[in-house]
Amino acid sequence: MKRLQLWVIMVMTGMLLSACASSSSTVRASENDYIYKGINFGEDRDVSFKQGVQDGCRTASGTYVKNHEAFNTNRSYRDGWGDGRLQCNGR
Repeated sequence: MKRLQLWVIMVMTGMLLSACASSSSTVRASENDYIYKGINFGEDRDVSFKQGVQDGCRTASGTYVKNHEAFNTNRSYRDGWGDGRLQCNGR
């Protein structure tokens, strides 16, 4: 019974490691992608989204920056700020 349990654990661990390796593989960026601090935020991002990413990244780094008017009225800025804050955390 213990051998079966050990085998199941080994198989599950291998599957998990395999999934992690494939999800972290390098994705080629297109020339239209917006990359900030080495993070690819996707393609065809407008100025508001880019400003939101930059402000969100600065917030994640410890300096709170947010244009509250834009955050409340501009979905692109709000999405960028949220993405920047989440993805730049620890960078």
